[in-house]
Amino acid sequence: MRRLGFTLIEVLVALLISVLVITSVLSSLDYTRQAVDAIHNVIETESAGPRILELLREDLSRLAVYDASEHRVFLGKDDNVGGADADRIDFLAYRRSTIPMMDPVLNDRVWSPLTEVGYTLRRNPDLDEFLQLYRREDFLHDEEPFEDGLFALLYDRVINFDVGYYSEPGIDPYREDSWDSTERESLPYAIEVRLDIELNPRRSLESLGILGTNRARIEFEDFLTIPETTRWVFRHRLHPTLPGPGSQGNGLPSDGAKDPATEGGPGGIGGFGGGDRPAGTGRDFGGGTSGGKKP
Repeated sequence: MRRLGFTLIEVLVALLISVLVITSVLSSLDYTRQAVDAIHNVIETESAGPRILELLREDLSRLAVYDASEHRVFLGKDDNVGGADADRIDFLAYRRSTIPMMDPVLNDRVWSPLTEVGYTLRRNPDLDEFLQLYRREDFLHDEEPFEDGLFALLYDRVINFDVGYYSEPGIDPYREDSWDSTERESLPYAIEVRLDIELNPRRSLESLGILGTNRARIEFEDFLTIPETTRWVFRHRLHPTLPGPGSQGNGLPSDGAKDPATEGGPGGIGGFGGGDRPAGTGRDFGGGTSGGKKP
């Protein structure tokens, strides 16, 4: 009578084939994970800081020269939290609000053409060594333009947020740490923003040599100049009112009408430039601005 079964050699060959298949699958998964980590780190490194600065630049580019009480349209405060720079900046902007409000008369959602905007920092409740950067937005304009509103979290691993102000151009102009449009009766000529953030990269051997993707702390710097026309209008108290004729129900211009925030009128702003600022150069605001990430 013959016995049915496998010989020892057949079992060993089957085990060897299984090990080779499993090893191949695990290697493929490991390479995939490394590629995903590298892509994540590159995107995080190149987009976290620039994304925040681009949003701030967009808001400041629509700075509103509005007929507010005591001309309270811009306020920059020098502050710190736990020894870290945690400056705050608040202003009015000719821009469509991101959150609509229900109008009981029209029985429809409407967007504000004038919005209170602010950037402020708070302690990170989960990580004591970091700060959280918030963007504040309040519908239209009220008696306290620099308070209240809705706060949206932009980034939760901020190390420093430093904002400086310059009253006039020059090769090496004097930098001020705060600015109040009510007290100064003017707007700053240029604004300097420095942002230090801590990334949380996914470590992998594959990403070690790719664009410094495993760098944890990255510094960003940007400059903004406010055009003379905007500052002249504010200085001479020729404050325009909110867009009226030709506006839609949501506060935006209808077809054919110009938006003062985008056509270079009140609130229009310029002077942003790209690229890195060469090391050792002075802050010459006379011929434009430069911005970008520090090398």
